[in-house]
Amino acid sequence: MSNGPISQEDWTVHALNIHGIFFERRCADIVSSIPDWNLVSTNYPVEYPPPNGPWRGKESSLDIRARKLLSNNHVFDIQIECKKANPEFVNWIFFPKRGITAAAPFRTMVSSNELPESGTGPWSTKVFMQGGNTEMAIASDSREVRGDYLSQKGGNKTKTSNASIQEASYQVAIANRAIVHEDGELLSRARNSGQHATPPWIRKTYIPIIVTTARLFQVSFSTNDVNVISGEIPLSAATLTPVTNLLYEYPLPKHLQHSPADPLPALTGVEIESFTRMDIIVVHSQSLAAMLHNFK
Repeated sequence: MSNGPISQEDWTVHALNIHGIFFERRCADIVSSIPDWNLVSTNYPVEYPPPNGPWRGKESSLDIRARKLLSNNHVFDIQIECKKANPEFVNWIFFPKRGITAAAPFRTMVSSNELPESGTGPWSTKVFMQGGNTEMAIASDSREVRGDYLSQKGGNKTKTSNASIQEASYQVAIANRAIVHEDGELLSRARNSGQHATPPWIRKTYIPIIVTTARLFQVSFSTNDVNVISGEIPLSAATLTPVTNLLYEYPLPKHLQHSPADPLPALTGVEIESFTRMDIIVVHSQSLAAMLHNFK
């Protein structure tokens, strides 16, 4: 372990380390080294909502886009945002979603292409939200905290943040929305051109992922232990459990939300979170390879 930067070149590399460019390259190498996964692109340009005349959407770039071809022409398309933890806040704390007990729902966007029953003619494309179950812990709130409070001298020892989590979630959410829309546009052009007899895939599942160097924790507690007068919980009443990955229900900004095809379930509150949140996998960088190996 070095003693820290000394020379001008040392400080340059140190600054680049903090920025995360080396970390992004390492994550891309990990993805490309996993059997059956194809590294589609890095720094993939995205924009959402799509341009409307002179009005442009939010433009960004996705760190990593990768794809895996499954049996019977099904495809996984993952969008990865790499986030090196802020040196001041190296622990990410996630709060469990209310009411979750056993298997939890995992919602993803899917595009499905089907040939007509006759086997000839243009195929039809449907884009929809697919619900499933996951064994990962599922969280709806998050905070970033310091890795070492005991040695902190001066300043605000109890300072917290959620800037890095929110920034990474926003970036990968834009990419997810943009890529789903982009694929839909390209499928429409291919289908209407008459030059392609069969679709490029039968089903494609789009999954947003955040890879981070931050240590991930899930906090366990009972709301009955929270004092309604002070708003605080006894120090011994909350437990932090380290996890290697989890599912984060990111609250989507309005311009990234989809309108429900059937508004009634949203009006009654039954399905409202399907349109106001996006399920994002958050994984520690050390566990990225294992997760992709076992991706189902």
